[in-house]
Formats: sequence, C-alpha cells, structure tokens
Amino acid sequence: MTHNTRALLTAGLSNVTPRLSELQLSHLEKQPEIQHILSRFSQELNEKVQQLNAPLPLSADPIEQAEPVLEIAPVDEIAPAAAESDITTDNSPLAENDSETALQIALVAEDIIICINSETGTATETSEPPATEVAVPILPLRPGQVPAQSAAPATAPKEASMPKVNFAFANARVGTAYLSKIDASSHYGDPVTVQEIKFNQDIGISFNPETQELYGTPTIDGDYQLFIKWTIDGKSSHSSEALMIVNPDPRSLWKIIEPPADDKYFKPNTDNQMIDQDGVKIAAVSRRGRSHEHVGSFRDDDFFISHDSETDWSIMIVADGAGSAQNSRRGSQLASQTAGSYLSKQMQGELGHKLKSLIQDWQPESQKQIGPLFSDLYRNAAKLAVNAIESEAIDMAQTTKSYSTTLLATVSIRINDELFAAAFWMGDGAIAAYGPVGKVRLLGMPDSGEYAGQTRFLDNDAINDSSFNNRIMIGKWTEITYLILMTDGVSDPYFETDNGLISSDKWDLLVNEILPCLQSDQAAEKLTEWLNFFSPGNHDDRTIAVSW
Repeated sequence: MTHNTRALLTAGLSNVTPRLSELQLSHLEKQPEIQHILSRFSQELNEKVQQLNAPLPLSADPIEQAEPVLEIAPVDEIAPAAAESDITTDNSPLAENDSETALQIALVAEDIIICINSETGTATETSEPPATEVAVPILPLRPGQVPAQSAAPATAPKEASMPKVNFAFANARVGTAYLSKIDASSHYGDPVTVQEIKFNQDIGISFNPETQELYGTPTIDGDYQLFIKWTIDGKSSHSSEALMIVNPDPRSLWKIIEPPADDKYFKPNTDNQMIDQDGVKIAAVSRRGRSHEHVGSFRDDDFFISHDSETDWSIMIVADGAGSAQNSRRGSQLASQTAGSYLSKQMQGELGHKLKSLIQDWQPESQKQIGPLFSDLYRNAAKLAVNAIESEAIDMAQTTKSYSTTLLATVSIRINDELFAAAFWMGDGAIAAYGPVGKVRLLGMPDSGEYAGQTRFLDNDAINDSSFNNRIMIGKWTEITYLILMTDGVSDPYFETDNGLISSDKWDLLVNEILPCLQSDQAAEKLTEWLNFFSPGNHDDRTIAVSW
C-alpha cells in the first residue's frame, strides 16, 4: 500500500505549486485518514477499470465503439514518485507547528472531494468545496459520460441601495427670527417627505413636518448636525445627516476697547446736549463708532449748538475729524467750538438784529443784503477755525493736516410759522430742512473725492477759493418741521449716495426713526442710544443735530 499511496499522492499533487518534498509526502502518506481515503479511491478505480474491460453484449447491428479519451492503467502500474532531487521545494521540513501558509490539495474520486491541509496534516471528507479556491485536476471523460455542469458560486443577494437625497435650507443667524423650507430632492426626481428632524443640541430651532419648515430664533452660533428621518414611498423610512450653520450676531464680533484716559486729547465716547427754551428745541448728540471701539481709538466727531432767547437765532454745527489724521478729534473740536462761538456772538449783537429785520421784511432789496452778510460771516468763522487749528499745531509741534476736519453749520431763526436758515457746507455729511412729510430741501451737496470716503477738509485753500460762496445756501420756508445736520456716519447708512440725499422717501424713513426720540422728555439721551443702530459696513463715528 505504501507504494500505491505514494503514487496516488504524487499524481494528485502534480498540479500543486510549490511541489512537496519527499519528507512532506512521507509525512502525509502516514496519516490514517489519507490511507483510508486513498484506499477507497484505489478500490473504486479498479472496479471501474474492470467494468470497462468487460465484453460488450452482442447486437444485431454492429456498434462502433468510441475511442477512450484516456487509457487508464491499473493502480499497481502507476509510476513511482519522482526522486526528491526532481521536486521543486524550499526543502523545509513539515513540522507540526509549522507557520507556513496552509496548502490545500484536492483529489477527485467520483463525487468525493478530499481537502488536505499541509499545516495540520489532517484530511477531511466533505461534499462541499473548500471556502478558498483550490486547483482541481480535470479528468478526461469516459465513453458515454456526460460532462458535469460547473455550478456557479452562489452569491449573496445585493441589498437595495438607499436612494440618494440632497437637503438644502438657509443658514441662520443668532438672535434673528428664522424660517426656512427644506428643499429635499432625490437624484431620480422622486418627491421626498421629511418626517422628523433632531438636533445634536438645542439651538432654538424646531421642525414643522406639516409645512416642511425649520423655524425659531437661534440662540447660539456654530455648526450643528441635523439627523433627518425621511421617506419617498411613505412606507419605508431612511435616515440622513445634514449640517446647519448658525452665524453669529455681527454685533457680538465687535470689541469695545476704551481709549487711554491720560491722552492729551482725551474725548469721551459719547456726548449730547439739549436746548429747550422759547418754544425752540435743539438736540445734538455724538457717539464713537464701532470701528473706533474695536481698536480702542477716540471719537473724532464733534458738535456745537446754541440759542439766543433775545434775538431768537440758533446755531448748529457738526464736524467730522478725518480718520486718517492723528489729531483730527482735536481738530473737529477746535473748528466747531471756534466757529460756533464766533457765530453765536455775532448773532447776539448788532448783526443779529439787522439780519432779523431784513428777514422779516424779505423784500428784494432786503434779500440782496442778506447774502453778502452771511458770506462774510461764514468766511470769518471758517478763517478763525483754521487759525485755531494752525496755532494748536504749532504749539504741539504737529502738522496742520493732522487736525483735518469737516465743518457743517446752520444759522437759523423761526418767525411765526416760517423758518429761515443760512447753511455752510464743507466736506461730507448732510444738511436739510424737512417738512411737511414727503418734502425735503437739501441745503447744499457733499464734497466727494476721487475715491470712496474721500472729501474736502477745512483749510485756507478752501476759504480763499473763488467758489467759497457756493458752499453757502440761504432759504426761507413754511411748514418746516425739522432742520437737521449730520456727519457721514449717519448719512452714509441712510442715504448711501449723493443721489440718495435728494430722496424724500429716505428722509421720511430717517425722520420716522428719530421721531420717538424727539418726542421723549429725554430727547438727547434717546438720540444717543439711537445712534448705536447697526448697519453692515457703516461703523464710523455718528453725530446729528436737530432743531424743531
């Protein structure tokens, strides 16, 4: 049996690579399981050979016998195994605990498949192929044998893939009421119904399945995971995740840094003044802008207001120090206080009485005198303001330009139901006589530079310019409700452009917003609070003066 066993093993392993060494073959042929299987294989093979050699029964018609595909020799005549030197191997002994990769060999005897594991040296008889793919020798067909169909390996049924669905909704913002319909669509255009949405934490937003909308007021900013349960056919439900972005309130991003209290040109962050006498009310307020708060710089704007109860003349001035000028906060203060003091003093004296008389008369001859008087008045006021700045620059060893500022002023008087006003406009900002509703008279136009934010500042060149009188506008109107002056920190967010300044709708909007403040017993304080309004991109200092 040893010779036959070795021959069968050698024949069965002829197609296996790498080929086994003699030592490995000797180890295998000694296994009882191998001897049993090969003995059975040899017995069945001999029986088949004898059946093939038996004489065929006689028949009336001669039968042509088919040639056998392969001549099968008796088991005892199978050639002995090749010498060890003819076998390609790694010459490593087959140890019981060998860690080499398991080698599987298949021998075919009828319908029996024998799997031999070279690692364990054991054999098992099975009716199913091994889990791993092995090389199986294909035997030639015997006469009359039908080829067996190879069974295709069974494959597990594929699970139906979940439809791909996209979810879209608007970003939210902290503190702002949110309402957004969920746009859910599949890649195949099927209608998608969202059944439920859960958040990974409470952020103040909920889901309404009836309207398919997200709603609420976000309380915290950040990126949040949404867990969405949805369906297409109304029967099966699926789950997806989506990201919701809640942007922070822009106001919360601004820092408030106090400027140094020991600065030589210290100026408080806000300032306001209220005049209420003889039926005339004037409120002026100024507030440091967010752009200044964020970096800890000072308010550059300033103002001046006064009213003389004897002559009834009122003075209002607003000034905007150039943001690029280091000492402009002092320049706006010097210009407004110097010019304001001069104008007030002049209108309290003989000039004020004379002008009041001419305005009451308001005949052509009177009107001809009013223009030149105000031209001289404003030129002198501007000149004094420039001189004050130049003197300060010399004393502080600074350049005059470092005190650059705009200057907008009005000298006004109310006589009965009429308002007279003479306005001077140097720089940007706005001056207007408003009323009744839907009607506005713009008292000049802002100076605009070549680039956005550029303007003209008060200096000697402007005073000596031949077009100086074009900066002065005089008028007398009835039904004027408010006389308003403002720096560009207010005019820019409300009017945006020079053309916007002539829009009565925009003036209506502004007046409606400040009206509750003006009707308050604390008009100046309320206006100061109102100046803190938020307008994206507009964070400059803000100053406004209103007479009514």
